[in-house]
Amino acid sequence: MAANVPKFTSFRPKPKPAPAAEPPKEPPRRRHVEEAPREKPRVERRRSPSPARADRKQAGSSNKPYFSDRRGDPDVWRYGTLNKYDIPSYRRFGYGCVLGLAPHQKIDREQSSEKEIHLTSATNPNRPQERLLASKRAFRSSDRPMRVIKAEASQTEIYQDYITLSNSAKRKRNDFDEDDVPDYRSFDQDSRSYQDIDPDTQYEPDTWAEDIHAEATRTNSELLRRTREHPKDLEGWMALIDHQEAMLKLDRISNELSPSDQAQLADIRISTYQEALKNFSQDSVSQIKLYQGLLSEARLLWPHTKLETQWNKVLSTHSLDFGLWLMYLDFAESNFKGFEYEDYRSKILKCFRVLTAGENGIESENALHLLLRLTRVVQESGYQELALAIWQAIIELHSDKASSSVGFPTVNDLSAFEEFWESETPRVGELGANGWKNADANNQQLPDLPPLRSEDPSNDVLQEFQLRETDAIEKLRYPGRLEEKVDNDEHFVFYSDMQDYLCLLPGTTSILLILDAFLCFCGLPPLRMTNTHRQTWRLDPFLLHQFGDPNHVSDALDQPREILIALSKSPSQFFEMTPQLLIQQDFSLKGVRLDPNFIRRVLKFVAKQDSSEDIVGEYLLAFELHHFPAQVQKTAKELLKSHPTSLRLYNAYGLIETHRGDSVKAAKVFNAALSMHKDTTRTTSDSLELLKSSVWESLYQKEPKEAVNQLVSSGSVSVKHSEQSLKYRQPAVMQALASFGETSEHALLAQDYRLAITSTALVALLTYASSDFDAKLALDVCDNLSLWFTSHKLSVSPDAELHAQFMAQLLAYHLTHAPIVKLAFIRTTLEPLIARFPNNTILLSLYAANEARFSINDRVRGIMHQTALQRSQTASIINWSFAIHYETLRGELSSSTSNAIRALYKRATNTSGAHCPALWKAYVRFEFAELRREQARFLPLQKPRKGEKKGQWEDRVQEAENRVKESFDDGLKKLPWCKDFIMLAFTELGEVFDKSKKLSLYDIMHEKELRLYIKLA
Repeated sequence: MAANVPKFTSFRPKPKPAPAAEPPKEPPRRRHVEEAPREKPRVERRRSPSPARADRKQAGSSNKPYFSDRRGDPDVWRYGTLNKYDIPSYRRFGYGCVLGLAPHQKIDREQSSEKEIHLTSATNPNRPQERLLASKRAFRSSDRPMRVIKAEASQTEIYQDYITLSNSAKRKRNDFDEDDVPDYRSFDQDSRSYQDIDPDTQYEPDTWAEDIHAEATRTNSELLRRTREHPKDLEGWMALIDHQEAMLKLDRISNELSPSDQAQLADIRISTYQEALKNFSQDSVSQIKLYQGLLSEARLLWPHTKLETQWNKVLSTHSLDFGLWLMYLDFAESNFKGFEYEDYRSKILKCFRVLTAGENGIESENALHLLLRLTRVVQESGYQELALAIWQAIIELHSDKASSSVGFPTVNDLSAFEEFWESETPRVGELGANGWKNADANNQQLPDLPPLRSEDPSNDVLQEFQLRETDAIEKLRYPGRLEEKVDNDEHFVFYSDMQDYLCLLPGTTSILLILDAFLCFCGLPPLRMTNTHRQTWRLDPFLLHQFGDPNHVSDALDQPREILIALSKSPSQFFEMTPQLLIQQDFSLKGVRLDPNFIRRVLKFVAKQDSSEDIVGEYLLAFELHHFPAQVQKTAKELLKSHPTSLRLYNAYGLIETHRGDSVKAAKVFNAALSMHKDTTRTTSDSLELLKSSVWESLYQKEPKEAVNQLVSSGSVSVKHSEQSLKYRQPAVMQALASFGETSEHALLAQDYRLAITSTALVALLTYASSDFDAKLALDVCDNLSLWFTSHKLSVSPDAELHAQFMAQLLAYHLTHAPIVKLAFIRTTLEPLIARFPNNTILLSLYAANEARFSINDRVRGIMHQTALQRSQTASIINWSFAIHYETLRGELSSSTSNAIRALYKRATNTSGAHCPALWKAYVRFEFAELRREQARFLPLQKPRKGEKKGQWEDRVQEAENRVKESFDDGLKKLPWCKDFIMLAFTELGEVFDKSKKLSLYDIMHEKELRLYIKLA
């Protein structure tokens, strides 16, 4: 039946098409994909279809609302490394493969651990692996930027994007291993021998880094060729030596050199210095410069004995160079193993003898610099009576001499002075002193000496030492008399004790220069004189007294004026002194432990000299304003009565009344002085300085019309003080501007730069006040004088710095008084000035105050690193002081951390401030203050029970205590002569150190021959 059924071919099924080629089970290259969360539906884990190749071509990168950043993470620039918390960790794949890598890359089971993996090539298992430490590519970074390659569509690449997944719907537990491993983008420099392979990417050269490397390498090659072609070119050799630091910093993330890097750099530079010295055997000047650099670098590598031998060899050849002797004294004073008080004192006296015996002798400024170093070491070693007696004797001896005494002091002078000193009559600084030539033997007004602390047997030995030693240090400050009942031989200073120091200075040394050096010894501001020596004295880290208070907490800093005042109070200030700045100083005596009456008597004693009445009298009034405000008016009237024509004293008196808040009286003083010198207002620097002070006072009192009237009337133009607008007084203003401009031009021709600066300042003030407070117009006037200084190679002179300070003063007034201020204008004006004068704290303070409103960009740190701190080894101690002061205030303004301050302290103590006692004291006190904060924060918490593990709070307190000990030990190695620093372990840091440590410190003081009032049995 079935066979009879008809079969219709139309019912037959159509032939099936040929099946397409199945995708390969294993793609030739795998991609790293992010694993979808387990909770999401299965549909979400499916891959969306990729767009067509043609669509990819048409879609331009400019039309995309996003872009791919393949160059790294911005955290690298912020923290120096990647943020590991934001980096997905690798997951291991079965059979030793890693998802995202080529199949031939396998995990090395022997070298891998729970925290990291090491890869090996599976293509040639018999090939020995390259040793990691010996590999040339072990530390070569392969993280280079990549660019996407637009691949053309081809039939063979259709399945390139295919990724095989597990067959089971549920992921097996052992499919992936979730052990944490370092990410391939980490800067940990993990050793790996693979290259990241991606079919759509290829490495693109890092043009920015390569350009820098190429430029540095090209510069190095040019300098090498320059030294070979011109071996006697000293500048070429110095440039090559300086450039080695840039070469060493290539391929480094941070610009800061580690101690090992510094040692490596020193080794390179030493060999270069030695190579250069072979070409200058006949050039002593070049040899001295090269030896200075060589011995400076050698301190990082050579042992003490080798350095001492080399120094003796160099000084025997170049015995008359002051710079080499000063560097040698730095080495001898800071060497912990070799320092002894008497040995160092003999070395510095030998330096005096050698330099004095030279053909030209020793300059007065250099001799005073050596005397400052000598007396500071004497004082800081504990012999404070002897140090003060040396200054008393020198001031006494040089006060009553002729202006040009080449052979002073003679034998007769010394004999008479010996008789005066041994008579124990009042000396300079003491009550009743009249000078050694006018001394009265019957005048025996002895200073009152408070009784010393007696011994208390109930106290501990070290506690008794600390109490009695500090009591003697505080009370035995002045040279003793035989009538005093003190059982201490060093307290009495006889003529034989200091006769070696009386002939150290040249006979032509002026008393003003000696007084200025004595003020530097006391840590006081300098006199207002035109001298460049103070830059050397004030920048010497061995002579710095104060470095800041770590416990300082300022008031609320909201207004620009408050911020500027706070930033201006840097503990270590450096600028050219002006009458206004002199009045604003605090005249602190904390670093020298002297009574203000003593300094006041010294100033009055020197002020009796006819040649120095104005300069010292001006300083005396400023000093009394802060220490004796009730008597300053009386002193001012006495000085003006004896010198009624001194415009300098009138100016100081007027500024004092301004500082006291009596603007009416100040205006009377200024007007009275100006009316007495109408004919000479534009011819002398003192008269113009007085006029400038009066104009500034009017501006600060918000009376710009009065300021314009004063400036216009001083230019031989009679204009009444009226309320008429400036529009009708423009002819008078233009005539005054021309008059002051003419004075400035004549002063420049006569090389009277101070007069030219003051005249230009008055032109700028008149332009500013008469143009609706347009600061740009006023500063254009100042820029003309700055260009003149630059064209005459005076752009970094003290006069140019004084001119820059006036520009800063004008900008400060504009910042704090103008209703609308363009911060960018102030910034762009100050940046070139700071580049020329990186140590000037007035410029730095104003720049920081200007940027305080917008501290996100942190331009203050930027400009400090670009100018002042660009080279840490050559940055001055003033730069470090201001940087730390700014960072401390920044913590109150924008939450700067203590770690940032600590980092600055460490950098400063490892570079130019390594042997600065004030810096080390501030550093240790900062760490101790941090310890106090940790204790106050965590000690009130409940302590763990006995036998339990220490809590986190205990660990943090212990870490803070260890930092105090570490900073103190580091400072002790750098300051073997400083007794005050060592005594911190007995006083402020007493709770941190145990008894054995204190006993060892006592032994160190005894070994270094430091003066001890109390002896331990």
